[in-house]
Amino acid sequence: MEETRKKLEDFFDEMVKNMKYFKRKSYEQFFKDTYEKYRDLMASLPVLCEGEGLEAEEALEELAGAIPMYARSKFLEVPKRKKEPTGIDYNMAMAVYVVPMLVYQHDPVNERIATRMVEIWNESKVTGLPLQKSNYEQIAGGFRKGLCFITTAVCEYQGKTDECQELTTLREYRDQYLGQSQEGCAMVEEYYEIAPILVLSIEMHREPGKIYEEIYQEYLRPCVEYAKKKENEKCRDLYADMVGSLRQRFAPSHLNRV
Repeated sequence: MEETRKKLEDFFDEMVKNMKYFKRKSYEQFFKDTYEKYRDLMASLPVLCEGEGLEAEEALEELAGAIPMYARSKFLEVPKRKKEPTGIDYNMAMAVYVVPMLVYQHDPVNERIATRMVEIWNESKVTGLPLQKSNYEQIAGGFRKGLCFITTAVCEYQGKTDECQELTTLREYRDQYLGQSQEGCAMVEEYYEIAPILVLSIEMHREPGKIYEEIYQEYLRPCVEYAKKKENEKCRDLYADMVGSLRQRFAPSHLNRV
């Protein structure tokens, strides 16, 4: 068990270090290659939980707690000025790599370990940011959605449909204005890269609804009005300001390095 615990700790460290691969063009290949590297570790976990009764449950609890307890001890040593970006990195590594790899093959024991690992992470307040159980299909699928990813998240929070005024207007703006120039296409490409990451990070905060409401009032509502009035440059500049601001606040550290 001690050897497996150390392997899980090393696995976590490597996933944090490789957050740089959490991008639209590299995530899927990196995930699959890394899963193959750790396939034997993932397969070994259910074996350690074999048996019945208290002993099996104790083994599951120990495995589920290995990474959260290790991450918590490391996080306590992080200097205060670095705690916020480090916390985002830790939570993102768990959400996009560690937990999805545990459940990738849908083994029922590893599913239980992942569920309990998320619970322990939150109960122990490892970083102070909440963590939700996630899987590879959810994360990879996020990169395949369109330009209005942040707008979609905000509108879903507000209970609006996919055909609401905000989404319809900004999709038309994307297709009829941004998509007609090289600069606009570059902006769309950059947005595809960062938006799913920002939404995932926002969802980890204690009050995502409050953040979404701020985004709507400060950026999205004015953007929609600009787009409706054909004040295209104002809409473009404000949307770029929104992405830049959210990037500074919520992106993992590798996306904010100059």
